Amino acid sequence: MPAPDELASFVREALRLGHSRDDIAETLQRAGWTHEQIASALGAFADVDFPIPVPRPTPYVSAKEAFWYLVLFTSLYL
Repeated sequence: MPAPDELASFVREALRLGHSRDDIAETLQRAGWTHEQIASALGAFADVDFPIPVPRPTPYVSAKEAFWYLVLFTSLYL
């Protein structure tokens, strides 16, 4: 479940200001966000020691690529 833009922006800013992930998660939980939303938002940023938050790469496969994979595997099977 992807996190809403406002949640991702909040997490990015909080990490940039140097708050710990535990403090951010606790604050968001008290504000009413679900555990899954919090985990998704925090998981979008790598846990590395760097002055600004580092986003993690997200896997992406388009419908066009999926279609071509299906065609290629079907032709290989035949």
